Amino acid sequence: MVEDTEFREQVLRRAGSEVLTCIQCGTCSSSCPTAHLMHPSIRQLVKLVLEGRKDEALNNRTIWLCTSCLLCTVRCPRGIRPKSVVAALKDLAEKEGIRSPDAAYEELFLKQIRDYGRIAELPMTAKFLLSSPGSALQSMEMGLEMAPKGKIALEIDRVKRPEEVKKIIEELGK
Repeated sequence: MVEDTEFREQVLRRAGSEVLTCIQCGTCSSSCPTAHLMHPSIRQLVKLVLEGRKDEALNNRTIWLCTSCLLCTVRCPRGIRPKSVVAALKDLAEKEGIRSPDAAYEELFLKQIRDYGRIAELPMTAKFLLSSPGSALQSMEMGLEMAPKGKIALEIDRVKRPEEVKKIIEELGK
């Protein structure tokens, strides 16, 4: 294990020096609604940062699974903002060319929003499966749940003013 003090300082500058006061109580992880999907947990992620373990802190699914609900921050007894740690790590990962495992799906999603102003599940799923055939089973299971409820649109119904959607996306820098 190699400690990267420059990495640690970069994260602390972005997330706040109060991260140094973390007592590893686990309140952040126990508050997180997506904790069951995360490895490492939020608590462990903070520990990786404090130990300067850059590779482990940047190369995991946890930083991409945060929903930004802020329960970790609201409940932290030390006033630490674990969500800020996650945001700092996500930003550093992106700057180093590390992408979310779901980046292909996110790109298709954004392209549909940009082009049509909304999403149509069936065409989007079809395009995604062409780029990621390993996701077929999960997509079929979801489709079987959604179809009887009338939640799958066969065609893309464009918004009335797509130029406004494009302007919003440009403002966000995407």
